[in-house]
Amino acid sequence: MTEQAGKYARLELERRFLVSGLPDGVVRDRGWRITDRYVEHTHLRLRRMEPIHGGETIFKLGQKHVPSPPDFSRTTITNIYLSATEYAVLAELDALELHKIRYSVEHDDLTFSVDVFDAHLSGLVLAEVGFETIEEMARPLDLPAWVSSEVSDDIRFTGGALAGLGADHAAGLIRQVAPRQR
Repeated sequence: MTEQAGKYARLELERRFLVSGLPDGVVRDRGWRITDRYVEHTHLRLRRMEPIHGGETIFKLGQKHVPSPPDFSRTTITNIYLSATEYAVLAELDALELHKIRYSVEHDDLTFSVDVFDAHLSGLVLAEVGFETIEEMARPLDLPAWVSSEVSDDIRFTGGALAGLGADHAAGLIRQVAPRQR
């Protein structure tokens, strides 16, 4: 952990992958409708998570720090849960926004979070898998056939970078990676 992140942060270890499409085994009525708001000029992310199957909406404020030199697969994150009222107050801040539906898919004793983006990122599908230790993350993975390529170290596929893309740049990125997704 970086000293800058503080004692309440935890190390977040995850690898991110381009996905060719929604994998078999996804239960479409189970998952989360997620809105992420990246507060401009900060490391803060405001998140709204609505369960697709019904239930209580979750609101969170998170802060992420990338180490120096940058390693986007190893960040520190601090989260606090918010009430709907607190979320509404913070949602007034200027922010870059992205929308996605997150599904969980099991493969080889790992749980992949598969994010299907919409709005200006429609057509982009990413998966990420988290790890408890650096050693576990470094082990070779038996990747499912629906994974096209790893993008863990590519800043373009971080949430903040994706949220900041204009429609034209987003379409260009999706066209660029589309052959790898198929």
